[in-house]
Amino acid sequence: MSSPKPLIVVPLHVSGIWVPYYAENPLEAGSIGAGLNLSLYLNATFQLGPCSIVLNGESLFSEQAEKICKSAGVNIKTTATAPLTLGRGFGVSAAILIAHSIATHIATSRPLLRALQAAHVLEVEYGTGLGDVIAEYTGGFAIRLKPGAPGIGFAYRIILRERVDLVVIELGELEPTKAMLSRMKPEDYGLGKVLLEKVIENEDLKTFFECSKRFTSKLFNYTRVGSIVDGLPGIVDYYLKKSALVVWIEREYAWDILEELRRRGIKALHATISSIGVTIAHSTKSP
Repeated sequence: MSSPKPLIVVPLHVSGIWVPYYAENPLEAGSIGAGLNLSLYLNATFQLGPCSIVLNGESLFSEQAEKICKSAGVNIKTTATAPLTLGRGFGVSAAILIAHSIATHIATSRPLLRALQAAHVLEVEYGTGLGDVIAEYTGGFAIRLKPGAPGIGFAYRIILRERVDLVVIELGELEPTKAMLSRMKPEDYGLGKVLLEKVIENEDLKTFFECSKRFTSKLFNYTRVGSIVDGLPGIVDYYLKKSALVVWIEREYAWDILEELRRRGIKALHATISSIGVTIAHSTKSP
């Protein structure tokens, strides 16, 4: 019988509100905001070998992978699966960098906080994200109060009083994070701060969805969203980030909604809000 292998588990995350902060030191750059970590996870295993990242069978992020391996002083191949696509707004880039960095730090018995910080720095330097690393580390309904990497920024998790059912839809459009952030205007920054304060004050999901929709409607086209959700039963609310559409639903309608969306050829998954952040489990199988 094979010995258990470390399995790195990272929840995927969709921000609803974000206010970027840029700094000369990438550890201090990031964003404040609010988002949901989903019960949809990137799962990764690793082994000694040529330094690389393989996600869903595809090699990617070779430069970032090499930087992580070089910094840790070890060559690691990280192999991961995720149910959603890179570049659509689900925090997949942060998740795979977290996994690869943690893998190298496990292999060299180094502090894992440094691994999370390394992943954050690469997200900032390559323009693939600002707040996903600390949000995914935190888990759940995550509020980011201070920008920066874990250990420097500050985030906390709002504890929800009830189970929340979601349908998560992946739309086809692709816009790099850097391009999306470049479109943000000063008034978007101001609105984001006001809405974040409202979410923090109320500490409930209804307010979060309302504020997230108001914020993201300034940045993304909701026209197609209406054509998707209109007429579906049991819709409570929804918001869109890039191509990531998060729909809050009444649980008893989950199957009907999924069946209808899949009938239309739309990629949709049932999820809840994750109760965990980044976790190391153990498995005798690869993900």
